[in-house]
Amino acid sequence: MFKQLSHIIILAVALTAVSCGSKSNKDNNDLSLNKEEVIRKVIKYPIPSPQQINDALNKAKANYIYSLCNPVEKVDKYITDKDKALNLGVYGANLSYSSTYGMKQETLNYLKVCKKLIDELQISTQFNTSFAERVEQNIDNKDSLTRIITDSYLDTYAFLQNNGKDYLSILVMSGSWVEGLYTTVEIAKSTPKNKVFLRVIANQKQTLDKVLELMEQNKESKNVEETLRLFEPIRKAFEPVVGENLTKEQFESIANAVYYVRQAIVM
Repeated sequence: MFKQLSHIIILAVALTAVSCGSKSNKDNNDLSLNKEEVIRKVIKYPIPSPQQINDALNKAKANYIYSLCNPVEKVDKYITDKDKALNLGVYGANLSYSSTYGMKQETLNYLKVCKKLIDELQISTQFNTSFAERVEQNIDNKDSLTRIITDSYLDTYAFLQNNGKDYLSILVMSGSWVEGLYTTVEIAKSTPKNKVFLRVIANQKQTLDKVLELMEQNKESKNVEETLRLFEPIRKAFEPVVGENLTKEQFESIANAVYYVRQAIVM
């Protein structure tokens, strides 16, 4: 189960967090190394098969929690590009969460709002034009659905990078990371056997460091700089965490910080 939840958290990070820009060949070479390092550190756990996911879910007794996801009705509240990009990340994490649990209607609902935000952000790629149709056609095939969602992230990242919109990619990544961590924290609260969840949360300290580093490198964008400041409570909450163990106090501090930041994003 902790592998599956790590996948939800890391999906957008691994695929979109590598969107830093630089101005020299030397910087580009260093950046390539940083990108590879981000992916190595983020993808710490192997992605499990659907059967492994089902077995882990049964063992952990962690049911799908309907109230965790950001309501689709809120999508019309997001007016600025910043809010749209952050919540595209949030809804993308919700889409992954719902599809992993085989929640067909919820998956289609989150697909719809993701497509709406993609269109409004003018992320017009060949893949995205058929994204909704492909998801609907593969709604009963978890493996195919995972590949389609992953390809959409890759395609979206490439479009943003190639069209001078790196900052939007960072915002999408940030929204996805927060939502994935929020989901894991809330499941940990409601699951009796939650040690694996606590381990997943503790391991996000390394991922957070990379997320903050990427934002720091791109804070010439006002939207990224504001998001970097928004993440400060989470950074402080993770400071005392060492290794893979969380104390009760550390968990509560992280839970409170993530809730605060997530609420500021979803409004």
